[in-house]
Amino acid sequence: MDRKRQRKKSSTVSASALAQMGVCERLVVFEHRYGKRSNASQRAAIRRGLKEHERFYREGAETFERRGRCYIAMLTLGPGPETAALRLFRDQVLRPTAMGRRSIWWYYRTAPAICVGLQRFPWLKPIVRAVLRLFAWIVGRMLFRNGGHDGVG
Repeated sequence: MDRKRQRKKSSTVSASALAQMGVCERLVVFEHRYGKRSNASQRAAIRRGLKEHERFYREGAETFERRGRCYIAMLTLGPGPETAALRLFRDQVLRPTAMGRRSIWWYYRTAPAICVGLQRFPWLKPIVRAVLRLFAWIVGRMLFRNGGHDGVG
């Protein structure tokens, strides 16, 4: 049984290996014959990644979701369908791309200061609320157009 499992494992190709094939076929053949060789920094990065994955699963996805709050939406709209649509936009549209991740990073760096400004000048909240509602409506239509429901109230 163990040999069968080993044979099956060696016959499958990982997504990373497939992507690498497009870059350098010779390297893929070399690593298949002689094994993958990594340097100390790559091994350290792999260990850090595995440690972070373990921490994520140990803490649970619920804790992760609490850390990823939409500050401005929560301040102006509160918890609700508009905020949920904005989170889905973040997770499904922005997060998969490098530019989207940079946008998310920038948002999390600046949003707390913007929230402080909104609390100091409460007359700005209705304006921001109107803009976010419009954006959430557009995002909701875009994300749910194939599902038959808009999910945004």
